[in-house]
Amino acid sequence: MAGARWAAPAARVAARTVAPRCASVHTEAHMKEQGITLPAFQDAVWSYVKAQRDGDKLYIGDHVGQDESATTVRGKVGVAGEPDTEVTEEEAERLAENAALRLLSTLSHYCDGDLDKVDQVIMVNGFVNGTTHFRGHGKVINGCSNMLVKVLGDRGKHARTCTGSGSLPAAVTCDMVVRLKQGA
Repeated sequence: MAGARWAAPAARVAARTVAPRCASVHTEAHMKEQGITLPAFQDAVWSYVKAQRDGDKLYIGDHVGQDESATTVRGKVGVAGEPDTEVTEEEAERLAENAALRLLSTLSHYCDGDLDKVDQVIMVNGFVNGTTHFRGHGKVINGCSNMLVKVLGDRGKHARTCTGSGSLPAAVTCDMVVRLKQGA
């Protein structure tokens, strides 16, 4: 009797866990409905690659926030009016959103244009080139996190680290680790 009592909840949990991953989500169609267009894939220019696969994991290196002309935005992030602020917190949040779109572009490239191959975004690291007294790192990197969830739904939810850095070559940069579906 006790075994039967415990089997039902475990079966329900397994069904909830497995079923969504088996469904085809047609990510690209969803993006089109949302009016989201990925920027063109930008390959690495030095002696590295944009991403490296290890089994079912894809490690995507840092992608900086760029403006509409695909130019890296540099400068210190801070509160508007604060000394040394070159990029406001709101502007930096939009740059993190752009970094997410660029990460998704690279992910799409490595998935042969099919983001349905993504099982789960595992981890995002966000770095903000903040002023000395800036404390809004999490709000800035929400731009990246929110865009990943907007595009991928629950598959875009992830663990995250946000940190400040005093000498980044950009105002904002993000990287991520993604688990791909079996056979992808």
